[in-house]
Amino acid sequence: MPFKRRVSKERDTPITPQMVAVFDQMRRARGERRRQLHGELFDLYMAALSPHPRPWEWPLCIDPREDVNPYPPGTAAHLWWEPNLGAQEMWKALDQASCEARAARNGSGSTKHPPAA
Repeated sequence: MPFKRRVSKERDTPITPQMVAVFDQMRRARGERRRQLHGELFDLYMAALSPHPRPWEWPLCIDPREDVNPYPPGTAAHLWWEPNLGAQEMWKALDQASCEARAARNGSGSTKHPPAA
């Protein structure tokens, strides 16, 4: 009997040096500039996935500290809201890649985060 071979649809997240550079700029930016850089980061991500872009993955990355429930407590929207775990994981992956790139530039083997300002 014929059967269809199933191939996993999961892929490793492509993180390029250009994405890390834009992520570092985005992390320091605020307001409209941050949104522009997020769009640029999303375009680089889609280009790395080419020819299979996934536009429904917007927003691409969200700082886990900023992904909070925007709805007032006690409302139905507040009860049904869920954090964007995929975007948080992408933030963590980009953050780790940024730390590794910084360590490589500085010549140290440590990938620890710099002290918070």
